[in-house]
Amino acid sequence: MPSDSSISSADTWLKAAPDHPAASLLDRLRRWPDLEPNPVARRNERDAWTWAVAERRAAGRPRRILFVHGQLPGETGSGVYLQQIAAEAIRRGLDLYVLSAGYHTLTSADIPGVPDERIFTCRFTPPGQTPQAGAVRTPISGMSVVMPYPVKAYRDRSEEELVDLLTVFGGRLAELIARLQPDILHVDHLWFLNGLARLIAPWIPLVASCHGTAYKLIADAPRFREVVVPCVASADHVCAISPQTVAECEEVFQVPPARITIEGYGFEPDLFYFQPVDRDDVLRRHFNYQPPPGSRLAVSVGKFVDWKGFKELVLAVGRLRRQGHDLAGLIVGEGDPESRADLQAFIDGQGLTDHVQLPGKVGRTDLPDIYRSADLYVLPSHVEPYGLVLMEALACGTPSVFARTGGPPDFVPPTLTEEGLAVMVDPIRMGADGQVDPGDRNDYARRLAEGMAAILNKPIAEADRLRIAAAMQHLSWGRLVENLIGIYDRLSVF
Repeated sequence: MPSDSSISSADTWLKAAPDHPAASLLDRLRRWPDLEPNPVARRNERDAWTWAVAERRAAGRPRRILFVHGQLPGETGSGVYLQQIAAEAIRRGLDLYVLSAGYHTLTSADIPGVPDERIFTCRFTPPGQTPQAGAVRTPISGMSVVMPYPVKAYRDRSEEELVDLLTVFGGRLAELIARLQPDILHVDHLWFLNGLARLIAPWIPLVASCHGTAYKLIADAPRFREVVVPCVASADHVCAISPQTVAECEEVFQVPPARITIEGYGFEPDLFYFQPVDRDDVLRRHFNYQPPPGSRLAVSVGKFVDWKGFKELVLAVGRLRRQGHDLAGLIVGEGDPESRADLQAFIDGQGLTDHVQLPGKVGRTDLPDIYRSADLYVLPSHVEPYGLVLMEALACGTPSVFARTGGPPDFVPPTLTEEGLAVMVDPIRMGADGQVDPGDRNDYARRLAEGMAAILNKPIAEADRLRIAAAMQHLSWGRLVENLIGIYDRLSVF
């Protein structure tokens, strides 16, 4: 067994190669692995890891996974991914630990199904508060410019603030790697944390999950491309969520195609399933909202950012109402105060104040009844890396409308579109710069309205809703974790 002195101290990763003593952390990410110490110089650290993993294998212990997440758990699609992957992996016997960003010390209340002793936090500082010792001095940076909690966008960070984030998070990660000696590092998102994992322990197999949002961040702040890509491109395996994100992995992040598989998301079958509900009771309990008697209800869920297409949904509701449909709209979610005010002003400007509501966000366990209470679910996104909320709505038996973009065309069963229980419309046109073509906004709203009308005009019986839910049953989180276990096994040294 290697001596304790051979195991990496938590700050070893900060030291550049002896012949490049002035190399900054960003330089090392940008030019990885050119500025790294010769592998021989870190042989003791690698030997310590190899010994620890071999000892666990010889004892018949399960694989040890350290899952790394740079945002809050559960607040977004990737946050739900973290929660579900971690809990399901532990249920299936993996020795899994989580390191996540947080504004408080995270517990099993934040990641249900994962014991407190397996959850570790990199603390960030909420806006307007004084940093605690050992915390990142600034707020969390979300993988989107607007998030459903306070953030400081990556594009708004100074170099000093970015280095502080990476140094503090990297120190926490290095400490855990030295203590746990995991078989596999699984990092969420193709972004800076992949780079930290490579700098800290380049010998540990690295799995990354691609949710599609890193591509948007590169488009939003191109200066990050040269810093992020080298380490991301070195990942041993990337779990993409759709064919579209596969293309982004290859073209933007230069990941070799042989290292990418489409794994998608999943849903919890014991939470998202069809059962009849009293619509008025559900909406009164959750939102103190009562749609007009006899009206139909369209629901959408998401954060208030332009690419979610909520303004086009509002236009579609207005168009349908002018055509004689007694339709109400419910957009469940949140954004920063400015985004909410902007969306509400748009609704008011369309004369739909009484017909389209923004009731706020709800807990995840409250979503199923909201999906079930809807006559149709609408995913109006301009681009949609995956569309987890659409998957959940369909699993609850709710007829749905969505655009032919991102994940939905890949996971929505063709039987549902063939029967008219799910309607796919042409997406909004995008320019060569990746921005929406303003001239297509009204036409996109018309296409959404036509898809919604097709469902509103179709008699939908309880048997139809049961058939929708049944068609989704093969897409549970359990299926995804089985695939991940196969990936971990293939990459493991022993």
